[in-house]
Amino acid sequence: MFKRLDPRDINITPFKAYKEFTVTNTDSGSGVYGFRAISSSVHNFNPDTAPKTTFDSASFYQMPSWFMINQMYYRDTQNNFNNFGQNNGKQYRLLQPSASIISVSKDLYGERIRPGSVTLSDDSGASTLTIKDDGNGNLYDNAFSSSFAEFAATNFSNSNFVKSTGSFVGNIFYEQGVLVFTNTGSRFVNIGTGTGTDGFSLKYKSQITIREHSYTCIIGEGEYNGTMNISATKERSGSINVSGSHSWKLFPPGHATAKSGSYKDYYQQADTYNNFVTHSEFRPYITKVGLYNDFNELIAVGQLSHPIKNDDDLSLGINIRFDA
Repeated sequence: MFKRLDPRDINITPFKAYKEFTVTNTDSGSGVYGFRAISSSVHNFNPDTAPKTTFDSASFYQMPSWFMINQMYYRDTQNNFNNFGQNNGKQYRLLQPSASIISVSKDLYGERIRPGSVTLSDDSGASTLTIKDDGNGNLYDNAFSSSFAEFAATNFSNSNFVKSTGSFVGNIFYEQGVLVFTNTGSRFVNIGTGTGTDGFSLKYKSQITIREHSYTCIIGEGEYNGTMNISATKERSGSINVSGSHSWKLFPPGHATAKSGSYKDYYQQADTYNNFVTHSEFRPYITKVGLYNDFNELIAVGQLSHPIKNDDDLSLGINIRFDA
């Protein structure tokens, strides 16, 4: 008993969902990596002796890491459209010969890190630093938030940046889950590297698009008034009396009452129905609705909270909703 859905009865609505995460430097190697990036000559680069940061599952060489972020994000600071990352004209990019990087696995942020949700607490220096993002891809020292706000209000264009500010710490690239700390001042020199008394703690929100699927199944008058329920077939309904020495077959193997044997994993439906099913006043009750694709493959089942009688003279609409 199949019926094709009217396209007007199908509605798919996307919406954004967010989840807050807190990761620390102790999570390094399991999706969160904090390491240094330093520019130097590629001449005679030797992977056996080159400085690197090693985790259980990966190693990050300082020099290649610098060239990687430079190529991806800082190569053309006059035109951010030639770089990866957001290009809203409100992100200041200036890569120094050394930087620190925190990389978050995509499994931990989904489509992107939600702008404006990032807070980093870092103990790499003499005091705990609190670093936040401004929602435009800039990282700043929260202790000097007013200074950064003044700086951002007048300088958000690379061609108009007259000078940096001590409150500016670096950049975050939300879609790639990468934080780059470009300020090389003594206050930030080891930020994101996991050094110090308590390392670092990074709090942010992940973002993922969830689609709410809504299908309205219309049952017209006189439709679906049959049943395939096995209890409606002859010799399949009512009580069953078991006597004799074969009652052990009702119990699973290993049960105290059971001797041996196993359950059947199927029942063959009888060819004929009980008389009440063929009566003109018979009305089945609906308990489930199945959704099938164009290849007649079952993809979803809607379970009603209670059975609904399918009256022959009434139309019925059942709405099935699920998120994916």
